[in-house]
Parts: sequence; C-alpha cells; structure tokens
Amino acid sequence: MASPSKRFALPSSLPRRSVLLGLVAAPLTLAACSKDKKKATPPSTTSSTTTTTAAPAPAKPAVTGKGLPKDLLAVLGTLYLGGKVPASGDVASALARRKVLKSSVAVSGTTGRWMGSTVASIVHGKDVTLLVKGTSSWSVVGGWWPSMAVYRPDFPTMRVLAIGSDARPGQPVEKCRGDALHIIGVDHKGVGGIVGIPRDSWVPLSSGGNAKVNAALVFGGAKGQVRTIEKASGVQIDGYVITGFYGFRGMVDSLGGIIFVAKQSLRSVDNFQIVKAGTNKLTSKTALALARERKHLPNGDFGRSANQGELIKAGMVMAQKLGPAQLARLLGLMGSHLATSLTPTQVLNLCASLYLSDTAKVPNRVVPGAIGTREGQSVVLLGSQAQSTFSDMKDGRLGA
Repeated sequence: MASPSKRFALPSSLPRRSVLLGLVAAPLTLAACSKDKKKATPPSTTSSTTTTTAAPAPAKPAVTGKGLPKDLLAVLGTLYLGGKVPASGDVASALARRKVLKSSVAVSGTTGRWMGSTVASIVHGKDVTLLVKGTSSWSVVGGWWPSMAVYRPDFPTMRVLAIGSDARPGQPVEKCRGDALHIIGVDHKGVGGIVGIPRDSWVPLSSGGNAKVNAALVFGGAKGQVRTIEKASGVQIDGYVITGFYGFRGMVDSLGGIIFVAKQSLRSVDNFQIVKAGTNKLTSKTALALARERKHLPNGDFGRSANQGELIKAGMVMAQKLGPAQLARLLGLMGSHLATSLTPTQVLNLCASLYLSDTAKVPNRVVPGAIGTREGQSVVLLGSQAQSTFSDMKDGRLGA
C-alpha cells in the first residue's frame, strides 16, 4: 500500500509574541517655590500587535520511484493521481474506470531494452504496470491495479513457438535445424501449457515435400518453421522466439544460471555429470547439455523434448520468484541473445502471465508418436494421439 504523504496541519492556536512599540513616560514636574501643583501627566497608552507565522501549504501528492526516469514517473503520476493515461484498447477502457488515489505513491521497478524499444515493469503494492516507450513518450500497455479497483483485463490467447536452432557460433541461426520445438500457450488465466514436438517428427514442410520437422527451419527460416508447425498441428501460432547454442548459453549466463530440479541423475555422451537427482544449479554448459542429451535417456528424442520443456518451466519459476518488478530487467538481459516476432507489448503481457500462474504446475507434454522409417531415416510418426494433444492446445491451455 502507498505510504500516505506527510501533511502539515494548521495548528489550532499560534503562540503570541507582544512587541512594545511605544515608550512609557511618566514625567513629573514639581514647581519649586510654587503654590500650584501640576497634575502628573498620565502614562501613555501601551500599544501591542501580534504577528503570526504562515503554515506551510500541504505537500502536493506525487509518485516517486528510486532510479526510475522522470518521464516514466510523470506517466505514473497521471495513472495514479489523475489525468488521461497514455494507453489504448482494453487497457485504456479499464483505466478509464479507475479510482485515482489522493496521497503520494511510492513505486519500484526496472527498465530494459527489447528489440529496440525500452520497456518497463513497475510495482506498487499488488499493482503491476507494464509500459513501452515509443519514439518520445511512454504508454501503458498492460497490468492490473487493485489499489484503484481496476483488475487485470483478460490476457489475449496466445500460442508462441519457441525454437532452439542447432546453430553453432558463427552459423546463421535461421538456416540451421530447429532441434528444440515447443508451443507455449497462454489464455486469460495465465500460462496454459507447453507442448513439445520431437525434432524427428515426419511432417509436410511449408516449402513443399515431407521431411523431419526440424528441416523446416533450414528451408524456410523461422517463418517457414512456424508455418510447418501450424500445418502439422492445426494450432494457430501467434509469434515465435528463436535462439542458437551461443544465444542459449548467453541467456543462461545473463540469469546467473538456472535452478533445475531433476528426478534422476543424468550424464552426457561425453561422460560428464549433467545433473544429479534433486536440486541443481545449471551453468550455461550443463543447461545446454541437458537440452541436447538424448542417448542416455530411455525414451530418446521424447525424453529430450520433455527435458527442454522442464528447462523452460525452470526459467519461468525463477522469473516468478524474482517478481514482476524485475521483468523488464530480465527481458533486457535476454533480448540480445534471441530473435523474435513478438512486439514489446506482446512479450510484456505474455511474460506477465507468469505472475498469475502456478508455474510449477504448468502442464508440459510431448506429443506421442511411433518410431518408423522414411527415406532411409529413423523418424517419429505422429498419429491420432499427437493430434489430440495439438487439438487440446488450440485454445492456449492444456486440459480444463
């Protein structure tokens, strides 16, 4: 809750200070050798005035936030203390009904850069405000404000494709194979689930012909990968994020590692310990090894995809524990290590859904399939069970 501003109350009475402005004189004249006595001159009337000290005017309510830019605080002042808020769509409609506050407001939060734009995530009590700075000014693009009786507008349903390219340093990320493929769904309730797609799934490519699903990135880039997944799954994809080996390791390093809880220990093909059973602090090296390892898993490609989904969830849990005030800073740390079709507004609202979700319970499924052979290759054949999982994800949420 905001701390009330310090007001100066007018005192009920002020101390009086008497100032002697006249001189009191009592000259007595005695007539020597005179029979007549003159009456003594009566004392002059004493005059006094009282001055008062003017009470300071009450402090004007303001919004303050340590380390935040002045132009951002000015917009927050309009938001909390009254005026037209720079916003549009559902956000503007929701804020038009807000009950502005009458006292000063202390906020906290961070700013960061996302795909060339400056973004901010600001917290006041249980309020969250998401902002994007355009060419010259800030705009409120999302959030919720219970302190002003404005609760979160529904998140739009989104299905985002996370693509992990097997590009090594120096290789073009969008011209290598898409070895990690996950649809992340969000609906009006928050994060709705993660669906992993085995990289060896045999599907029609958007560029023509049939091949393993990871080849779609080679022939059509990220957009071609998206169109191929849409065609194979029937799920509308609303945006994508993509990174390679170098970018993935950079993101993990920027976060200072990832806390990952493993059900069992796992060694890599190079015979080093990736994780032990229980809680692990993954470095960029061990996180990448976990995302790639399949030969030491009993279910191979399916198990690898499941572990990749668990890594995504582990990142969500870390972000949730840090809280929404740190969201913009985290986006700024990760933004330089990936490419995306998501706008700053989309990514802020997508990520903000984490803070209204029980991320540990977000469903993480890998579509099932049969092992087969096509054109001399071992592939995964997606059948009716896979289509059932895809169908469940069309509304952005797995299960009820």
